[in-house]
Amino acid sequence: MIRKATRQQTKNHNSRLILKTIYDADEISRAAIARATHLTRPTVSSIVAELIAETLVIETGLGASAGGKRPTLLSVAHDAHQLICVDLGSQEFRGAVLNLRGDIIYRLDMPSQQHVGDDALALTFTLIDQLMDNVTENLLGIGIGTPGLVDAQAGIISNAVNLNWVDVALSDLVGQRYGKPVYIANDSHMAALAEYTFGPSRDSNNLIVIKIGRGLGAGIIIHGQPFYGDGMGAGEIGHVVVAENGRFCTCGNRGCLETVASTTAILEQVNLTWAELVAAYKNEEPESTALITGVGHYLGKAIAALIGSTNIHHIVITGRLAQFGQPLLDTIQAEMRQHAMPLMADKTEVSFAKFGNEVVILGCSAMILNKELGVI
Repeated sequence: MIRKATRQQTKNHNSRLILKTIYDADEISRAAIARATHLTRPTVSSIVAELIAETLVIETGLGASAGGKRPTLLSVAHDAHQLICVDLGSQEFRGAVLNLRGDIIYRLDMPSQQHVGDDALALTFTLIDQLMDNVTENLLGIGIGTPGLVDAQAGIISNAVNLNWVDVALSDLVGQRYGKPVYIANDSHMAALAEYTFGPSRDSNNLIVIKIGRGLGAGIIIHGQPFYGDGMGAGEIGHVVVAENGRFCTCGNRGCLETVASTTAILEQVNLTWAELVAAYKNEEPESTALITGVGHYLGKAIAALIGSTNIHHIVITGRLAQFGQPLLDTIQAEMRQHAMPLMADKTEVSFAKFGNEVVILGCSAMILNKELGVI
């Protein structure tokens, strides 16, 4: 038996619909909202009054006249509420305070010093503590992107091998400490959500983002929504074996993609800083060129497998590998074409992300705005 929506459910739906309409339009009148949503003007006026009382919406002035009285324009109060977003998947633990438009108000990076277990959890709290000290408006929620297998619905990190976390109820731990809504997700999935939400417009609702940092994983967007898989591990390509009898991986296998293509693995193979390695590669020094070319070959093969299994046409690589530029991308694309069906490979666009270190943070902001307000 199909149950009818209750009056409160209908009101909540209408409220989110109106708020999203205002958010998308930037500035819009009550009459225009009614036309766009097909809601009655009294319903719109009543809900707008409540949104104004909640400081989510403000009146910004008068619009142009269409022959009668000039309409009052409405906008989302972008700076009246703030978000805390955290990225635990890179060499540094990163965090930021953002407004409702995803603009970064305050940013903080903390060297992870390869912390694992309780030490990594303590560093996470230290990072959020300092971010909380810089929140100046009402805090809407906290979003965290973390490596590993993440049950986003339950707020539990099932297994993050690089952090040595197993069955960590991070959402509850953070929520109890700060008393705010907390949302967690895999960092690669958040990178994909950021690229899909804030990135260049595309002709498809499907996207794959490969995030390369301390670890390596892929975030998959299908029909505009993150795809997690049955066991929440979709996109864990970093722990697929690509080098038989290769180096030991933190997951227990040997020769995983992460052991040959993550930034951590790359630096372990040279006696250089990252900046020195980038410079050496651009100067075509043989050792550095061979190393990064090998990384490109492994990534190209992994991307070929993604093309064969998903047939998604847009694949974006994010992380510090983008600093190696077009020559690395050419290597990746050439290897991809050798290992995927030519017709499918030819229709696939592989590129480096436009966003820098903020990609996971932006994805977390989109997650909070979706969960709390329904505007994204």
